[in-house]
Amino acid sequence: MPTGFLIVLLGCLIGLSPLAIDMYLPSMPTIAEDLSASAPAVQWTVSIYLIAFAVLQLFFGPLSDAMGRRFAILCGLAFFLGGSVLCALAPSVEVLLFARGLQGAGSAAISVTVPALVKDRFEGREYTRTVGFIMMVMSLAPLVAPILGGFIFSLGGWRSIFWVLTATTVVCGGIFMRAVGESLPREKRNPLRLAPLLRNYKTLFCDRYALGLGLAVGALVAGLMAFITGSPFVFIEGYGVAPRMYGFLFASNVIAMIGLTYCNNRLIHFFTNAALLRGSICLIVLASVYLALISFWQSPPLWAVMLGSMMFIANVGILSANVQVILLSRFSHMAGAISAMLGFLRFGVGSLGGIGVSLFHTETSVALTGVMAACGFAVLLAWLIAGKGPHSIA
Repeated sequence: MPTGFLIVLLGCLIGLSPLAIDMYLPSMPTIAEDLSASAPAVQWTVSIYLIAFAVLQLFFGPLSDAMGRRFAILCGLAFFLGGSVLCALAPSVEVLLFARGLQGAGSAAISVTVPALVKDRFEGREYTRTVGFIMMVMSLAPLVAPILGGFIFSLGGWRSIFWVLTATTVVCGGIFMRAVGESLPREKRNPLRLAPLLRNYKTLFCDRYALGLGLAVGALVAGLMAFITGSPFVFIEGYGVAPRMYGFLFASNVIAMIGLTYCNNRLIHFFTNAALLRGSICLIVLASVYLALISFWQSPPLWAVMLGSMMFIANVGILSANVQVILLSRFSHMAGAISAMLGFLRFGVGSLGGIGVSLFHTETSVALTGVMAACGFAVLLAWLIAGKGPHSIA
């Protein structure tokens, strides 16, 4: 299979997760009204998705090491498809929450397996570049998702958004089944046994460098999820932004992230992953200081909030890519387990950002910018806890 086609397909598969998170954002206030639910209850549909996504990666990562990459991805597509159909038919917010959990489970299997599949096929800088390009393709999903979601919502209501997700899953799954073969030979698979699995996780979670970097990514994603969870209500109800226009505001953050990720892919030829990681930490701290300052401003203009969010969210791709490359290179003998650990920390810790905004929900931007700033300072703390790390990757 041509490498370019594989990159696009794998990027689309991972992109199902941001589509599931971002497409329905413009319709969240309407979902609350239609299902007679409170705003925090609907905001929990993001957090439930992330919790399922995080926890089940710890299972699907080792499953892909034992049963092969195709099996794990096909299981994920089945869960995601079932959850999407149930979301479209949900009669209550309770059913919607359960369906979002199924979607999160499916995304967990896909997202934890794709990096391991890429690691099976590529090595060294070629692996770094391939991961970077896959993340750029994946980044198109959150770029177009809120815009597309707002358009679909205006035509057919919020349920039609989940029917579109259903159709997208069927198409991507069909292409994957026909075009992508198994990348992990039977002789290289690790049997799915509890004792070795627990030893692997103990090794990873007791490694200060791996745990610290994983927590840093999780804290950054928590800030992103705070924005995702809180901004629809703040922008649409607080600032009076039309649901269709919300998608364009959200897309500006994704454009900033794609731009910085592209720069990372170019700079990797001149700097190490660890050096690029340090540069990203500096940018995150700068953005967090700005967000902390405007959180004391009771009613900042919309452009000021957007500037802070763009400065912060732009770093998600570059930080995640460099941490993933560093740790997968260091623990290449347990690629599935390290992918699972990173996914668990990325979205387990990441879900706390959405929960924080839900707990302190207001129609002003104070809770939104305050939680994002706190997450940014947590990134710095986690990176300091991690320390310098092995000389070979510094």
